Amino acid sequence: MDPIFELKAAVIARLREDSTVSGFVSARVYDRPPDGTVASPYISMGPWDATTDGADCIDGMEINMQIDCWSWGGGEAFSSAEASKIAGAVRASLHEAELELTQNALATINHRITRYQRESDGATNRAIITITAFVELP
Repeated sequence: MDPIFELKAAVIARLREDSTVSGFVSARVYDRPPDGTVASPYISMGPWDATTDGADCIDGMEINMQIDCWSWGGGEAFSSAEASKIAGAVRASLHEAELELTQNALATINHRITRYQRESDGATNRAIITITAFVELP
């Protein structure tokens, strides 16, 4: 199984199962958000890239993933507070997590950076989280 696909599925499952994350977004964690209106807030997967890394005679891949936290509306969603809190929950859920992969082996997963921005519509706040993982291939 492709290690990127397998890791992405494990990350989505982890975020949906995490009670702190789901307390903010319920089960609205998507690889790609469904067409039409999606309720605020939600999490979606952004771009991912992988680099082959064969360090210490281990066949592996370094995978960099972007996870986007989206928020708009009134109250904390009007400012960046809600997106920031969701990003913190995502970071806590994934940083140094132990995720089970079935065909590959997750060696490490670490938070790298979180950026915050207001989208061009002036109402949507987004936290952009970058996570880096090293996956050992069979």
